[in-house]
Amino acid sequence: MLPASVAVARQGRGFWLAIAPPRGFGSISRMRSAATAATAVPLLSAAGYALAALMLKRAMEGERNPWRVVFIVNMVTALGFQSWFAVGGHPFTWENVGHAVLAGLAFFIGQVLTFIAISKGDVSISTPVLGTKVVFVALFAHLSGGETLGPGLWAATLLTSVALALLGGEWRANRDRLLVSVTFAFLAAIAFAATDVFQQHWVPAFGYGHFGPVMFLTVATLSLGLIPFFDGGLMTMPRGALAWALPGSAVLALQAMGIAYCIGVFHEVTVTNVLYNTRGLWSVAMVWVVGHWFANTEREVGTGIMFRRLLGALLLLGAVWLCLR
Repeated sequence: MLPASVAVARQGRGFWLAIAPPRGFGSISRMRSAATAATAVPLLSAAGYALAALMLKRAMEGERNPWRVVFIVNMVTALGFQSWFAVGGHPFTWENVGHAVLAGLAFFIGQVLTFIAISKGDVSISTPVLGTKVVFVALFAHLSGGETLGPGLWAATLLTSVALALLGGEWRANRDRLLVSVTFAFLAAIAFAATDVFQQHWVPAFGYGHFGPVMFLTVATLSLGLIPFFDGGLMTMPRGALAWALPGSAVLALQAMGIAYCIGVFHEVTVTNVLYNTRGLWSVAMVWVVGHWFANTEREVGTGIMFRRLLGALLLLGAVWLCLR
């Protein structure tokens, strides 16, 4: 039997040991603060993602393609993640570095697909669909022979189908934008799911303090390949576009670091993912209420369609919760 100071907690699909601190006012206060942070940071990160998506879509309005904005986002994010080197990790080996590079490649692909979905489609459709990443993570775990398909995952798949039917309710009116939003966001979700699976398997051997920086250095290096496809040089980018791209990139980087911090420090993978996937709700709400501040016209599709998008985002959030139970 374990001593009272040691608790066994379920973590994701495994178990971990938590050493409980001595009882007392100070320790209870710290535990409450940690619990508050573990809830607040993912919710703020979710809102931050939706806000960043609106800002970056605004930055891409005058661009023929999204590649200059993608380049700026990836460079800012890579720079921010270098701070994780301070956390430290396990030794640099060719195997560990190679794993981080593969994860970076998968993330880069997901990032490119996401920006195609956002720039050519609608934020209020693309962002909720990106939440299906967690369902794909579970499916990949099954395909790799590690897990069975339980009733929760089947229910999540059904909910996802219903949600997509709701999001696709405007097919005849906005066929092109809807197709781009759903198709590329789904493909991005698959790429990000692969990134998550890689991290689940390989981060323990390297430590996130090393894995994260190397992974995002890879993303930055791959982003150099976007330069030949720019509309023009970065210095010729309109000031108005830069005014949205730079703060949008900073917000996107901060929210990504917030999620990495929660998983790395609080170890609440399930709760963090469910709370973070409220970004789908945030995206619909922001587009509906303050989208015009960003010259976003998505709400002009009408109240009925926006309500369907909100309901679809809710169902996708429910699918994520069922998948992670």
